[in-house]
Amino acid sequence: MKIPYQVGFLLSRATWAMNNSVNRMLRENGLADISVAYFAVLQALWEMDGLSISDLGEKVQLEKSTMTSLIDRMEAAGLVRRDDHPTDRRAYRICITARGRELEEKLDQVVTEAYNRLTLGVPERDLQAAIEVLKAILKNAG
Repeated sequence: MKIPYQVGFLLSRATWAMNNSVNRMLRENGLADISVAYFAVLQALWEMDGLSISDLGEKVQLEKSTMTSLIDRMEAAGLVRRDDHPTDRRAYRICITARGRELEEKLDQVVTEAYNRLTLGVPERDLQAAIEVLKAILKNAG
């Protein structure tokens, strides 16, 4: 099988293209200091603020080492802060800042618009089938 037609190659290219498209739309909407990588973390914190870095990493499916550097960058951007954990002196809770909370509606709009652009012309049934295939691949890989 030729590489350009392998599922893994196409998934990688699609992920790269989608991330670039969303990042471009964020810049176009005055959110140049926000990246698509922040969105999953912010979304998790909008749902449940104050998660430990381990719980947050599990929720967004990123390794702890990746989460640490991501949280560092998000903290520098004023989106999150580290608060002392109430029961574990070695741990922190990751809390959303006022700026991070204020961006919820705007980021949701931009990401929804990006998704709509990226899936333009793709029938809903095909999108749902693709989602099921990707879930099966993730399950099999796990």
